[in-house]
Amino acid sequence: FFFFQLRWSATATEMTGVVDTQFELAALSASLFAKKDELCGGSSRGLLIPFLLWLNKDVQPNLNFKVCFWCLVVLSGPLSVLSNWFAPAVALLAGMLAVFSTYTRPDRPSGIPLAKRSMDVLLGRSVRVPENIPSLQSNNNVALTIFKGRYVVAYRQSDTHMPSNKSRIVVASSDNLEEWATEWVFTNGCDLRETLLFECNGSLMLYFFSLAPTHNSFRPLEVFCTTSQDTRTWTDPIRVCRRGEAPWEIKVRDGVVYKASYLGEHMGVGEILVLFEQSTDGITWSPVGQSGSSIVYRGGISEVSFEFTADGDLVAIGRNEDGDTTGFGTQLFYASKADLGHWTSLASSVPFRFDSPRLARSANNIVLFARYAQAPYQLAPTWLPFNYQKMWNLIIFSMLSKSAAVYILTPPSEWGVDGSGAVQ
Repeated sequence: FFFFQLRWSATATEMTGVVDTQFELAALSASLFAKKDELCGGSSRGLLIPFLLWLNKDVQPNLNFKVCFWCLVVLSGPLSVLSNWFAPAVALLAGMLAVFSTYTRPDRPSGIPLAKRSMDVLLGRSVRVPENIPSLQSNNNVALTIFKGRYVVAYRQSDTHMPSNKSRIVVASSDNLEEWATEWVFTNGCDLRETLLFECNGSLMLYFFSLAPTHNSFRPLEVFCTTSQDTRTWTDPIRVCRRGEAPWEIKVRDGVVYKASYLGEHMGVGEILVLFEQSTDGITWSPVGQSGSSIVYRGGISEVSFEFTADGDLVAIGRNEDGDTTGFGTQLFYASKADLGHWTSLASSVPFRFDSPRLARSANNIVLFARYAQAPYQLAPTWLPFNYQKMWNLIIFSMLSKSAAVYILTPPSEWGVDGSGAVQ
């Protein structure tokens, strides 16, 4: 009887923890969706992001720094007559423009070493998939797969990368990778993005989610799923997952569908929850592992990609833009195949940001496709208050050049405590 009481008490505690976690997720989802209109313009991000976008997209690329420099030199004389403060200010601004005009592409930072393992990266010729629509030139968020012998691509088509009510999801297919036929187009007046294609129980499934169509925020609203049996005919989208959830990666392994997503106020005041769940039908999801909880991380990380090693263990990488107690930049995760729901992370975040990460397994390596920036993300002094660090890191990083790269993720045994050299 005593043993039964102890076992019942422990089980009840475990069940209570699971129920509390699920209640927390439901409450957070409902809260985010209920105040979506307030969140669309209520945070500092609502003004900061559009300003940085305008500065980098419309102003900086169209400036001739040398012409601006000489114009300021000419104006410095007349302006100095008006006030003694004008001359130093103009000289400082002219000096900045002179420095900008000499910028060249910096060398690869020492914090991202060259890959030590041999891997051939073959780049073929480019083929245009979308139709040339002058008003919809932002074609991104691409997913590609093969289904029943045909190549299938799904992507977001819009007038801008920022949330827009002109956004739509397009699905095209091909049997030769050169000639593409548009099979399905969906729009509902919201911004739509982040397509994910995967096969489950003989059906091709497509996930994507909607955002409020306002340029000053990224606020996920609802997740949609559509299916096809032949790549040409698609069902009407149905709502899946939680409101406000943002699925980032879906993979199928041994008949089980795994999903990594995040839920919370990205660049807001609250924490972000990273969720890792499994499904057998691609529609209903449940926690992975022994804890009974879908939450594998709390903090500032979003955009989490994962992959399974040859031994069946899990590795994951997440963009740590909002920051947490480990710093800013990128965080790496590991989970043993014995408990895929128990994620461990580095003691310190990798200081570089690998935006929009996608992990894939090759014959001998875990390969990462992501953006490439030469400078670390954590540039603000650590003695500043946390929210000021977050703001200044975002502002400084927005002004730096970026491209894309293919990386190798070293085995977890080589990561150490801070991930030095883990991404090559």
